[in-house]
Amino acid sequence: MRRSTDSRDSDDLRSPARRRLLRQAGQLAIAGGLLAGGGWAVLKRRQNLWQVRRERTLMQTSVAVTCLSDDVQAAGEAIEAAFARMATTAAELTRFDPASPLARLNRDGRLALVPANLHAVLREALSLSALTGGAFDVTVLPVLRYFETLRGANHTDAREQRVAGDRDALVGYRDLALDARGARLLRPGMAVTLDGIAKGHVVDQGIAALRAAGIEYALIDAGGDIQAISGNDSGRHWNVGIVDPRDTGRVAAVLQLRNAALSTSGNYRVFFSSDRRLFHIVNPRTGWSPQSYSSVTVMAQRSVLADGMSTAAFSLERPQLSALMAAQDHQWLAFSRDGERRWRSRELPLIAGTAELA
Repeated sequence: MRRSTDSRDSDDLRSPARRRLLRQAGQLAIAGGLLAGGGWAVLKRRQNLWQVRRERTLMQTSVAVTCLSDDVQAAGEAIEAAFARMATTAAELTRFDPASPLARLNRDGRLALVPANLHAVLREALSLSALTGGAFDVTVLPVLRYFETLRGANHTDAREQRVAGDRDALVGYRDLALDARGARLLRPGMAVTLDGIAKGHVVDQGIAALRAAGIEYALIDAGGDIQAISGNDSGRHWNVGIVDPRDTGRVAAVLQLRNAALSTSGNYRVFFSSDRRLFHIVNPRTGWSPQSYSSVTVMAQRSVLADGMSTAAFSLERPQLSALMAAQDHQWLAFSRDGERRWRSRELPLIAGTAELA
C-alpha cells in the first residue's frame, strides 16, 4: 500500500498532485459523510468489470452498496440480498421500534430468548467493555436519553452535569447478564443502546451476503462505517475519504482500504448543545460527552470491531488509545477537539493528508 510522504505538495489535498490522485481514484467513499446520488448506477470499469451501485436509507443513514463484476445482473441480485440481510439484522438491533427485542429488553428488564443477531452484538459489546476497561458500555442509554432532552441548548452548566451524573449511576456493563439464551438487566432503570456498535454488525452481515453470492470486489458505505472486499489481487483497493470535523464539506485525509473495515465516530453530526460539548457519545466513567477528540477513525478486520472501537476511543486518552489499538493490531486516526492536530498509528495506509505519529 502506498504511504504518505513528507512532501508538502503530496500531503496537501489542495495540491495539483493530490487533485490528480483523487481524480484518478474516482468517487471516494466518505467516512463520516454521505455518498451522493441514488437508485442504480452502472459504470464500465477496466478489465471488463462493471460497477453496480445502489443506495438506500437504513438505520436512519444513507447506505450504499457498490460491486465490481463482469455480470451486472448477478451483482444486482447480490446487492439486493445484502440489503435484505442488513434490513433484517437492523430490525433486531434498533432501540426505536417498541416491538423490537432490544426495546422489550429495555422495557421489561429481561428477554428470555435473545435473537441471534442481538445476542451476537451484546456478546461483542461485553467483550469490548472488558477490553477497554469500561470505555465502551452499551448501558449508557439512561444518560443518552437525558442528553436528548437538552437538544438545542446554547450551553450546559453544573446542573446538567449533576443530573447526568445521577443517571450515570445506572450505567455498568457488568450488570448486563447474558447467557446462552437470554439477557437480563440486573438493576431497575437500566437500559441498553447499541448505537455505537450495531451499524458495524449490520455492515458485516451485508458483506457476508455479498461473499455468499460470489462477489469478489465490493464496498458497503453506511456513513461512518465502511467495509471493502478487494479479492486476492494485492493491487486492488478502495480509497476512503475522512471528513474534516471542522468543515464537513471537505475531505481531510484519504486512506486505502483493502479487505478490511473502517469506522469513524465524531462530534460533528449528532450533537445536542450548540458548542458541540454535548453529543451522542457518552463517557461511561463520567456520564458526560468526552472532550479529547472531534473525530476518531479505526480500521479493523470487521466492522463491528471498528465501530465499537471508534466509539470507545473517544473516552480514552491518547497513550491509552495508542496502546490499545497496537495490542489489537488496529490502525487509527484521531483529530483533536479543535481539529488543529491529528495523530495516527504507524501502519495506517494514509495516502493523502497529514497526521503526527502517535
